[in-house]
Amino acid sequence: MAQKTGGAISDNDKKLIRDHAYSIREALFTCLTDTQVECSVAFARLLNRSGVTTENYRLFLRMLITNNPWVVEELVHDREPKLLFSTIRPDSELIETAFAVLMSRHPDELHGNVLEAVLGIIQNAFFDPDDGYKIHTLGIMDLNALGKFLIKDKDQSHPQNKLILEILDRITNLGRYYGEPEKNILAKHAFSVRFAYFDSTRNLNDAIPEPLLVKLPNRSDVSPENDFAGLVEERRKRKRKTAPRPTK
Repeated sequence: MAQKTGGAISDNDKKLIRDHAYSIREALFTCLTDTQVECSVAFARLLNRSGVTTENYRLFLRMLITNNPWVVEELVHDREPKLLFSTIRPDSELIETAFAVLMSRHPDELHGNVLEAVLGIIQNAFFDPDDGYKIHTLGIMDLNALGKFLIKDKDQSHPQNKLILEILDRITNLGRYYGEPEKNILAKHAFSVRFAYFDSTRNLNDAIPEPLLVKLPNRSDVSPENDFAGLVEERRKRKRKTAPRPTK
């Protein structure tokens, strides 16, 4: 008989997880079939209820990386995506993962909540650009990955543009007080990307390689089976009805 361990993970459970790591990964992170999406959505709902902590934030981020709309929306639910990781102190792994997510997807391919969440990580890390640089050494490709999500035909007040432009503006101050040449190069490139957005005579590809700007649809949009999808939608409707109305 298995020994009761309360909230602790028993040695048997640890062994089961190790022995079946591949199956667990396929169930939670792959999202290529309706059944896998259903498993991932259910787990995302569980994570949402627990909230982001220093123990589980990497798991939150890994679930976001699935980029599946059903999973992402259940994971974020009523939380502000930009603030999802605001209580987590940025480290090199978190920042590198955020930039890797931006690099891995073309504009329009990344789910809006995923984009906003990883931009929130970068905004937090580079609020003081020199402090952020100490944690993660920026490169030109990082800035290109960031700038390619600017929407040239939308106003600067558009939430996505506003957030990206604010981050780039911070980075234009990189190295200002220390006179380090490698930082000055990055600061000038951040300025060039911003300038390409604001100048009506220029295009983004004047600052960012054109292949990065190719727009592709989200190809990670596998849906669960209809009956499961119906349950999720019905639950969301009930929560919207019972949510407190904002005071005027």
